[in-house]
Amino acid sequence: MEILFLGGDKRMGYAADYLSAYGYEIRREEDAGGSRFPVIVLPVPLTKNGEDIFSPLSPAPLPPERVLSFAEPNALILAGGEWQKLREVCADYTLVNYFAEESLTLRNAALTAEAAVALLVQNSECALLGERALIVGYGRIARELAARLSAFGCECVIAARRREARTEAELRGLRTASPEELPALVSEFPFIVNTAPAPLFSEDDFSRMREDCIFLELASLPPRQERRVRYIHAGGLPGKFSPKTAGRFIAEELLRFLR
Repeated sequence: MEILFLGGDKRMGYAADYLSAYGYEIRREEDAGGSRFPVIVLPVPLTKNGEDIFSPLSPAPLPPERVLSFAEPNALILAGGEWQKLREVCADYTLVNYFAEESLTLRNAALTAEAAVALLVQNSECALLGERALIVGYGRIARELAARLSAFGCECVIAARRREARTEAELRGLRTASPEELPALVSEFPFIVNTAPAPLFSEDDFSRMREDCIFLELASLPPRQERRVRYIHAGGLPGKFSPKTAGRFIAEELLRFLR
């Protein structure tokens, strides 16, 4: 079976190599020619700007309409996310969001947390051992991150809006706080990590943070410039820190649909 990979970063290249080892014939846009394919694989993330397919390694933008020029009439299109614009373009095809699978989402969260730990260590003169970290949000990534930081001897405090999330964190032995308590807490921590997709920190909050604070932004929020703290806008960490492993995880999920 021929499979066309469109867009993506290094992890999609590794995913393609992994599938090739299983006997699938892999093509990429540059060597597709005028051919059409029964299966087309689109990247994780699917899009970043809401206009084009994520394709940082391509010389030109990759609009979603480009998919149609490569698709056979009954093609299966495997996409690494949900995007209404692509769904409209591919209305006559079978479109599947393989990134909706919980197993892949959890694996991606684990890789993100591992890379986040590395960033905190690389950018601070403090060790994790004996220090404190404030983690905002308590979703998949935050849970994985808290477990890893705790294993290094770093005390984690979880600030979450939902009472159930705070209860879950407390049952795992973590201290918790509500978002309303953030202004009184931010000055205590050398490490602050935001995983909540909402702007919970005000300018006053940033002014209260320690000068040596590392603020790591893991949510999909616009980057900002902060002079008082070391602000790191860290998106797409699996693709930057562990593309080979991330690619294997993607390929293993793709195999479920291909088989």
